[in-house]
Amino acid sequence: MKQLINWPFVRHALEVIIIIEALSALVYFYPAISPIVFMVIVAGIIWLAVTKLEWAIYALLLELLIGSKGYLLSMMIDDFRLSIRIAIWLVILAVWSIQLLWSIYRRQTRLIDLWHRLRPTGWLILLLMLGWGAINALVRGNQPGNVFFDANGWLFWLIILPILAVKNWSAARLYSIITAGLAWLTIKTGLLLYAFTHISPIWQSIIYRWVRDSQIGEITRMSSQFYRIFIQSQIYLLIFIIIAAWQLARLIPRRHWLSWLLSKNGCFWLVAIGLALMPIIVGFSRSFWFSLVIMMLFLLIVIWRRYRWPVVWRWSLAMLLTGFISLLSIMVIVNFPWPRPQLSFNAGNILEERLGNLDSEAGASSRWSLLPKMVQSIGQAPLLGQGFGTTITYRSADPRILENESSGYYTTYAFEWGWLDIILKFGLIWAIWYFSWLGRAAQQAWRIDIVGEGWTIGLLSIAAVHFFSPYLNHPLGIIWLVGLLAWLAQRQKYESLSDC
Repeated sequence: MKQLINWPFVRHALEVIIIIEALSALVYFYPAISPIVFMVIVAGIIWLAVTKLEWAIYALLLELLIGSKGYLLSMMIDDFRLSIRIAIWLVILAVWSIQLLWSIYRRQTRLIDLWHRLRPTGWLILLLMLGWGAINALVRGNQPGNVFFDANGWLFWLIILPILAVKNWSAARLYSIITAGLAWLTIKTGLLLYAFTHISPIWQSIIYRWVRDSQIGEITRMSSQFYRIFIQSQIYLLIFIIIAAWQLARLIPRRHWLSWLLSKNGCFWLVAIGLALMPIIVGFSRSFWFSLVIMMLFLLIVIWRRYRWPVVWRWSLAMLLTGFISLLSIMVIVNFPWPRPQLSFNAGNILEERLGNLDSEAGASSRWSLLPKMVQSIGQAPLLGQGFGTTITYRSADPRILENESSGYYTTYAFEWGWLDIILKFGLIWAIWYFSWLGRAAQQAWRIDIVGEGWTIGLLSIAAVHFFSPYLNHPLGIIWLVGLLAWLAQRQKYESLSDC
């Protein structure tokens, strides 16, 4: 992978990211210029899409890597807040549609060709599933506004159409953009951790409001005198860690392995994994930690079956070294002597707070309070579901909800239990199809080559997170599934996924 990275391109991508972050902060403090900045960027995306569609898709990928919910930049249109992600998505789909219609008009393309490319992926059956969710919701009388906003994330699946239209992707550019995005996530998490352990409360309040209002992530002061820096896009760091750990098992030699680990090549992998692990630790996402533990156990079994014990214990030692590098980086950031650190880092106290008493912790107790309500609602229509926009009222311990409702009772259509959410909205019949569809895609990718194994490992990682935090119905997770299907579609021989 290291040989595929174009480092000058990575530098240019990082420069673009820094400019976007600076513009995000600028429009936050000077909201009057927000529409101008937004329209200039959208105009640039239009130019990219018209001249070379894949470059606009690269821009969307970069935004997903750093943008979490997509509101790093936005513009108000009446009462609707248009995010830069939706704007880029709309531009790409609009330009692709116009180009497709023009190509059909000139008889250079036939719709049947698009059908032949889409049919084996199973994507068209997914459209039927989503259509059922919408129709079922309207028949049941679910509130139209809730139906639209609940289905909104699934609409991101349409991006597969322009992605499949690009015939020749540059692996070097894709790896370079991903490298730049992951590097920035690591840097930004470190900078935020440094800021909230060193600078004055006034500046902390300003930075906190910017991060909160741009919906980039969550910054929470823990009772153990530490700050949680959670960014939703950190899921890509989680995927990178697990894929890189798998690659490391393949690369570790059986002879002179310790000297290889200490060599330039070995150190590159250890440091890369260790630094990527730092935001996962600092983010304190139990969903991410659960996925990480499950996937590491999965890798341990697969490595044992493929390479046996000599590689297993070498790989395990390497993973311990990456953990040490990660903890060391956190200690360096927190204890950096200038200005004087305001907080301390005690791993034992933090772990005890995050994992010790789940009944009293707001996020965990709210999830467990929601669980029986979801099971009860699923029981009302277990096979066919209740459609998009189905609401449940439960008692939440979230401080933001308690500010507006002292009783804590909260009604919503967006749920933390991702797989139960799919069963509730679409029913067991569609949920089983969806699960088997993803399973067949993962199985086929795994059998093709080392790249396919990476796609599969990434999908399994997201699926594990999806148990507790919804990602497979969100653009951050959907883009991985789209990439997997597009990669499979480019292979000469693979079985149709429409027969799931």
